[in-house]
Amino acid sequence: MTQALNRTRGIFERPKGSGVWWARYFDQHGREYREKVGPKGLAKDVYTKRRNEIAEHRFFPDRIRRRDVALAAAIDDCLARSKNLRALKEYERAARNWKSAFGGRTLSQITPGDLDRYRVKRIDGGASAATFNRELSFLRRVFNLAIADGKVDTSPVRRVKFMKENPEPERYLTEAEEARLAAELGPEEWDIVRVALCTGLRQSEQFGLRWEHVDFRTGFLTVPLSKHGQFRRVRMNDTVVGILEHLPSRRVSPWVFPSRKGTTHRNPTNFVGRVFRPALERAEIRNFRWHDLRHTFASRLVEKGFPLPAVKELMGHQTIAMTLRYSHLSPEHLLHAVQSLNNDRTGTATGTSRRTRRRHPKVPSQLRGATAEKRAGDRGRTGDVQLGKLAFYH
Repeated sequence: MTQALNRTRGIFERPKGSGVWWARYFDQHGREYREKVGPKGLAKDVYTKRRNEIAEHRFFPDRIRRRDVALAAAIDDCLARSKNLRALKEYERAARNWKSAFGGRTLSQITPGDLDRYRVKRIDGGASAATFNRELSFLRRVFNLAIADGKVDTSPVRRVKFMKENPEPERYLTEAEEARLAAELGPEEWDIVRVALCTGLRQSEQFGLRWEHVDFRTGFLTVPLSKHGQFRRVRMNDTVVGILEHLPSRRVSPWVFPSRKGTTHRNPTNFVGRVFRPALERAEIRNFRWHDLRHTFASRLVEKGFPLPAVKELMGHQTIAMTLRYSHLSPEHLLHAVQSLNNDRTGTATGTSRRTRRRHPKVPSQLRGATAEKRAGDRGRTGDVQLGKLAFYH
């Protein structure tokens, strides 16, 4: 009698004591279905869901025959297929957070409401809007891959809005700060910083540079795998060429900036933490990151008047929108735009010389010596000076 009371309708455990539970139900035609689920609580939910689908004529046997995939398994699959992406470390951080929040659920059990509640929790916990957006982007990739593989039909991420970000203004290294920083670094360390200032390479791109990627003949560096998963070429100026030509690592290591043993490249996190950041503190340079050297590279190009499309190519940006962040730094940027409108009615540019300037209409003798207000005449409703003159003539 006690066993009968403890038995939950519609679910059963097989094998006994295994912790694997099944849902058992019948469709509107009396056909029996048995669905392997997993945990007991989840089996109860599946049984209730199937009963509701059958009652509402939304039950499709072909869909339930495929196994509902656990979110954790889909995340692991996504990470395995992202090994060659530069965003892998960012993906791994997001994966840990999603597993911690919904590790026991399947893909079909994640709802938009779950993601909204997760957002509130993350922001209340101190995460920024940008951090949440990166995590949501990763989850979107997880579901998109699962949909492509036929593991799930829809993605709850499609119904969740990304948060509006308020990016901090880019930080640039001034010439005075650059001089103070150079004074606090040794020659070898300063050369590493100078390469960043003269190439705009990302930190991982620069420290992962191999000698096979350096072509002194053409003057190009090759980044075999950029942030966007593609290779790109970076032009070297004379400063960079001079630095690289005199590096002793050319003869002892395949890496341009090797570790002490020479078998691996120099650890960028170690260099920033032990060398770069302490030098910034001694030089009294505040709120400055290594990535700001890249911003400095772009800002100096724009300030020198180089067109934004050229800066875009040198920075390796995918779209011009990223480069437009630096457009306000160009003293000629807006001036060039408005100067392009300096045309008279015949289409001839004005303001270029005295010969091309338009002559003002000759003032009638009756108005000579009058004040500006008297010459203007009655402007009327339009406020047009010429209308006032016509009224005077009549």
